[in-house]
Amino acid sequence: RLKATFCYASPTDPQDAVAYTRAGLEIVFRPSDKKMKKGKANAETKGFFDMKKYATEKERRSDMGKWETVLHGNKSMRGSSLDNPVFDIHYNAREAGGPTTSAEKIRYALIITVEAPKHADLYNDILRAYAKTLVPIQPKVTLPVRV
Repeated sequence: RLKATFCYASPTDPQDAVAYTRAGLEIVFRPSDKKMKKGKANAETKGFFDMKKYATEKERRSDMGKWETVLHGNKSMRGSSLDNPVFDIHYNAREAGGPTTSAEKIRYALIITVEAPKHADLYNDILRAYAKTLVPIQPKVTLPVRV
């Protein structure tokens, strides 16, 4: 099972009650970089952050939660179906509800949980495979812990 949560800070347009967020993300999941349709440059995508399972055609053509600042999803899949999996993130910016050409950078966080009960040494295997990429999180705020 793969669980993912994206959270990002969006600038806002406080005067626009309908379109108050100025940043939106469209995120697609590519489970395998080997599965490509003929003539395509990128690997096949799968939905991960389904906003609604049974959306109408009208809803699918709308924003479908694109402007939500916290997205959470989870999928069950076989480990063998994953080969260099990635999330592609497309940043949509707007101002006063319309497109803009002067978008600010946004801060975001991605939290991934991998559950693989039959893979006993998953944690250490991931650390070894991504030793040059993963860095420990350094908390910037300390909270007292009461026991």
